[in-house]
Amino acid sequence: MTTGLHRSGTRRTMERALSKLKPIERDVLMLSAREGLGLGDIALRLGISVEAVQGHLADALCRLDRLLQPRTRWYWPW
Repeated sequence: MTTGLHRSGTRRTMERALSKLKPIERDVLMLSAREGLGLGDIALRLGISVEAVQGHLADALCRLDRLLQPRTRWYWPW
């Protein structure tokens, strides 16, 4: 069972990560994830090409993946 504290911490972490996206990346991601719009509809709404939407969405997902990964340090054994 997830506690309220855990959920609010996860929400804050996600909000922080989203705030670090470029505005266009955040817009494309929110239109896709929250509003359920397809690539063509997002392109029309934002006045950009479908290819641009695809690029911004890919960039947003990659950036979020990096931002949300646990911080680890790699040390060379020698």
